[in-house]
Amino acid sequence: MRNLVIVVTLLILPFSIISAQSINSRPVGLNSEPTISDEELKSADASFRYINSTLQTFSATGRLVNNPGIDGADLEAYLEYLQFFYDEFGSGFNRNSAMCRFYMDPENSRMTLEEKAELSFSFLRSLEDRVARYIVIDREFQITIEDQFGSILLRNINEAKIEAVSNQRLPSTSFDEAAVINFIDSVCA
Repeated sequence: MRNLVIVVTLLILPFSIISAQSINSRPVGLNSEPTISDEELKSADASFRYINSTLQTFSATGRLVNNPGIDGADLEAYLEYLQFFYDEFGSGFNRNSAMCRFYMDPENSRMTLEEKAELSFSFLRSLEDRVARYIVIDREFQITIEDQFGSILLRNINEAKIEAVSNQRLPSTSFDEAAVINFIDSVCA
């Protein structure tokens, strides 16, 4: 029964994210009202770091090192949700994305590293759209975790994600040239 709930949730969730994005998206900018709060963006960044760190650690060690309260029966479902939300956050910049395929294409090796990185980075959505999407995904992540595993686990995750360390980050701010190259190298290599 648990697997059926997971499958149904994973099938429905992309549609709810798309519809929630169109409803809940708020403009970002100097003269835009209302603006996305720093807290919402920090939460999305922290959730991504937590998810990435947890998945990488589990992949390397085979165990949940900083377990937020998941018992053995729920471990598989929990990891599936984390993987799903990692894929949602990283859909524009994962290794199989257009950005990474362009960056890693040997045909583009004639360009300077700076040119190749700038063109690759241009495959991402606009900064405002990316930020709005990350915030919607973070909300969906928190709602899903609370619905499937309870508010205590969500509270534990929200406490743990503040300290989460990851070699990847969301492209949720403006990057200078060196940061663009660093970001692309970290997600595409």
